[in-house]
Amino acid sequence: MRDQAASRSPAVELSGGVPAWGLACSLALFAVVAVGLWLRLRGLAAEGFADDEVHKWLAANRYLLGQFGGDDLEHPMLMKSLIALCIAALPGNWAPETLTRIPNALAGAASLWAVAQLGRRLFGRGAGLLAAALAAVCTTYIGYQRVAKEDTLVGLFLVLLLWCLAEAKAAGGPQERKRWEVLGACALGAMLASKYYFFFLPIPLLAWWTLRGDPAGWRVPARRWAQLAGVAFAVWAALNWTPFLPRSWPYLRDHIAGKHVETASLFFMGRVYRNLPLHLQGGMPPSFFFVLPAVKLTPALLAAALAGIGLALIRRRPAQRLMLAWIGAWYLIWLLSGGKYARFFLSVLPAFLLFASHAVFAAITAAARACTRALEALPRPLRRAISPLALLAMGVPLGAIPLLLGWEARAALHLAPHYRLYISPLAGRAHGVEWFFPHCDYFDAGLREAVAHIAARAEPSAEVSSEAALPVQLYAARAGRADLLFTRTSSDASCRSGRTCYVIVQPGRVYLHNQEAIAHLAAREPWHVERIDGTPAVKVYRLAPGETGAVIDARR
Repeated sequence: MRDQAASRSPAVELSGGVPAWGLACSLALFAVVAVGLWLRLRGLAAEGFADDEVHKWLAANRYLLGQFGGDDLEHPMLMKSLIALCIAALPGNWAPETLTRIPNALAGAASLWAVAQLGRRLFGRGAGLLAAALAAVCTTYIGYQRVAKEDTLVGLFLVLLLWCLAEAKAAGGPQERKRWEVLGACALGAMLASKYYFFFLPIPLLAWWTLRGDPAGWRVPARRWAQLAGVAFAVWAALNWTPFLPRSWPYLRDHIAGKHVETASLFFMGRVYRNLPLHLQGGMPPSFFFVLPAVKLTPALLAAALAGIGLALIRRRPAQRLMLAWIGAWYLIWLLSGGKYARFFLSVLPAFLLFASHAVFAAITAAARACTRALEALPRPLRRAISPLALLAMGVPLGAIPLLLGWEARAALHLAPHYRLYISPLAGRAHGVEWFFPHCDYFDAGLREAVAHIAARAEPSAEVSSEAALPVQLYAARAGRADLLFTRTSSDASCRSGRTCYVIVQPGRVYLHNQEAIAHLAAREPWHVERIDGTPAVKVYRLAPGETGAVIDARR
């Protein structure tokens, strides 16, 4: 780990004692956060609501009326409270999709600053700044941070927690260390108030263990642990108090029993798997989170991250051990779970970015030292003649920085605002978004436009069958089509009304219970296809009254 004096005492200083390198990095970080915020805010309403996001929107509106029950109690209050705050603070013509996603866009920008601070403490200002810059333009990071799900907040507070631990280790005295410990406990409470990830508790404990050094180093007595746990609990309870309301208990009890799980399966790499945490046999395979970085990160970034991980495994210095504990514990937790979603990766993706930036700066440092030693061994006349070539050789690792940033930025600008559609060239051209992680990457994008197309042309009182019934109802009502009948494709009642039935099929909503029906429908010509970046995101099939065999027979 970079010691405190080394990271705060560069040789060149400006007037007033302000370090020139530190000031330059601060200005650069401000620019990085501004660019990252712009990319995250740009076109927030370009994609319609996903089913999960409608629940957040409705819950936030209930909060403003003083109603804290209803559905979605399986998730803590923090994110919904932030959405309610945006609704109250930003009246006018703001789109509901924008208001619902703004908190995560802001939290995503804050995570850039947090990554920079953690990187500065672990590997130096330059590495921290590069990691933040990569985070600012990383298509996968931007794309998953823009959806209204709690994983963005979890990732932010986890990075802040690890940063507080690293600062506590580097603290100059006991009072400063205690202050950072308390701030870390607050970050832990906020993380758990974002999502009930109590199984993440080993990550900060392992991080502390890797940083403590010898037994006489960073000691935390049992009484101090209890105090910090109390601080974390107080923050958690202040931000998330619905679990203390007795009327919430029946809903939470039913959710734990699995009664609120509507789609317990997920499509991944050509197959449909069960997607429940405790369903290990037949559940989502362990390869899920190994395939994800290979497919969703640019090749240059992936190569640099793997190089950084390899370097950490060889050297195993305190900063590197903390990072290895983070990524190792995270992977172990999800390998033992049969339920996985791509957005969960937000809480470990910063580790890949930090490893990548560390590898680049380690290569720069090694090249500089090697060239310096080689020049010193040469006679002075020859040294002068060769020094330009040595400078060129030292600059080779520097070329990795524009390569990493340029590749990610080019992909982000090309795909905006549909950042999640990025697929690495390493995945090959035979497969696309619809084959790897369609549920998380499409996230019901294109559904709003498909419903608008149906609403403008459907017969009076026609039926619309979909796996995302809530956003379909929302957008049909927005189009003034309250006469339509809405059913779930998985229901035995769908397309049985004797009316014209419009069946909505999405690649991200292929499940065990509907894959045969979708296969039957695929033999027909779609009535309408909604495309995003040239790829079919939603297909609509029109079944005439009584023409339901293709759906009903496949469901039997």
